[in-house]
Amino acid sequence: MMPFSRKRVDYQRLKEIIQALMKYQFDNLVGELELKGSRWGDLLYKYDSDVDLDVTAPERLRMVFEELGPTFIKLGQMMSTRPDLVGQKMATEFTKLQDDTLPFDFDTLKLIIENELDKPLAEVFRVFEEEQLAAASIGQVHSAVLKDGTLVAVKVQRPGIQDTVEKDLVIMHHLADLIHKRISSLRVFNFPEIVDEFEKSIRKEMDYTLEARNAENFQAHFARNDGIRAPTIFQEYSTSLVLTMEFIQGTKMSQVMENPTGFDNKILAERVAQSYFQQIMVDGFFHADPHPGNLYVLEDNVVCYIDFGMMGHIDHDFMQNLAELFIQVIEYKVDAIINQLIYMDIIDDYVDRSTLKRDIMDILDHYYGASLNEMHVGDILGDLAVPLITKYQARIPPEFTLIARAVSLIEDVAHSLDGEFDATAQFKPMVRKLLLKKFSPKNMADLFRDNMFELEHLVKNLPRNINRLVAKVETGEIKVKYSEELAEDIERTSNKLVVAIIIAALLVGSSWIIQIDKGPMVWDMPLLGFLGFAASGVLGVGLIIYILRYRKI
Repeated sequence: MMPFSRKRVDYQRLKEIIQALMKYQFDNLVGELELKGSRWGDLLYKYDSDVDLDVTAPERLRMVFEELGPTFIKLGQMMSTRPDLVGQKMATEFTKLQDDTLPFDFDTLKLIIENELDKPLAEVFRVFEEEQLAAASIGQVHSAVLKDGTLVAVKVQRPGIQDTVEKDLVIMHHLADLIHKRISSLRVFNFPEIVDEFEKSIRKEMDYTLEARNAENFQAHFARNDGIRAPTIFQEYSTSLVLTMEFIQGTKMSQVMENPTGFDNKILAERVAQSYFQQIMVDGFFHADPHPGNLYVLEDNVVCYIDFGMMGHIDHDFMQNLAELFIQVIEYKVDAIINQLIYMDIIDDYVDRSTLKRDIMDILDHYYGASLNEMHVGDILGDLAVPLITKYQARIPPEFTLIARAVSLIEDVAHSLDGEFDATAQFKPMVRKLLLKKFSPKNMADLFRDNMFELEHLVKNLPRNINRLVAKVETGEIKVKYSEELAEDIERTSNKLVVAIIIAALLVGSSWIIQIDKGPMVWDMPLLGFLGFAASGVLGVGLIIYILRYRKI
């Protein structure tokens, strides 16, 4: 990320931003930034608002963003997905931001395409419609026909948009830093973090090469699923500024939801929900904005996702942790929810558990009077995230809130299509399958293979660390009050430590052996490796039973 530099600030643009804030009655905010006396700050004090508004602050801020144009509209749309950062009222208001804008002329568009593809337009396309299908702040879309007769949609980036975004990002970073530094009441929103996240998002969205790759990866994940697909990408006619893809001839999901005649709504609801749960629970690669306008219904009730500019990524560990949290939320296991939030490092382990428990129970009680098909997992997760942040200073990963919002959108689509649809019935088997896979012999072998060097280092350094600890006790750096009970505790702990080391050694050795495909085999594993895992499993279970029985670790 490029640091803010006064030399790069477009002062005319900055003046427009400040005056828009003044116009919509954010003069107190501007005043608190202490801009008066700066090179450009004096200009804004010469501007008096002539707009008489009797609306809420979120509504006025939405009007500011609409007036300031593409970059700020995109910022507002991103903020609408992060109620954990900006609050539910502001996030809801920003969902009203529309990304429609005036199209740019065809001659300019033609010049961009020919420069990017290094060919005349007529050499690539048999037909190219001059009238655009859609025009947005980043680019616009036209229909065309390739030389081989394939109907395609061509998305072309708006000229000058990158320069506009760069100028606005510089100003956004500076204003966000000033707000965070000088207005203590707004620090809870962490505007620098919002702008940082927005910069990453909009840079990805302006790179059509990345969007093309996202679409192809998505299609690969559903290659064996005839009910889910994405548009085919024509890489030879695509660049970072031009994206040529299959023209999707279908019906927008929003239209199907309004008029379902001719469609099998139960199948559509299942396909939409199952496909999204697969994205977040199996693939770890998910569409970050699956609203009904980004879903199409094709022949035979095939669901087609479009617009892959915003995608989320989560690793395998996060998927498993999220799956466990989902199950605990659905089954109302409040203590388990708290333990899982601590394990995921979302909240600190010194949190006031009794207060947090009451707060979580209050949230869950809103849903558990309802039937299962009325429970929305996404809404529950979203409702959990906001109070965790505001009251407990939780560290909510951005992916968590993206998933909560996206799951809410998908559940809304599914329930709109089928009023009897039970999302949890679709969701639970997939989650339980993921959790069972977590403890499979192969997964455990992979886990220990990936961590065997850390285990080896731990075992190797253990005697040295114990010697250092004893030395500190002997020199008085650590004072220990001796008692018979302490001696017994040390002896028990030492015994358990020896057993743990033996278990670790067995697992490490078995992980090596299991990679060898020779000798007698049991469940596709070498017999020696299987016996090693079995022995470590028996010892491990015995150790756990001992700890649970005597409540001592």
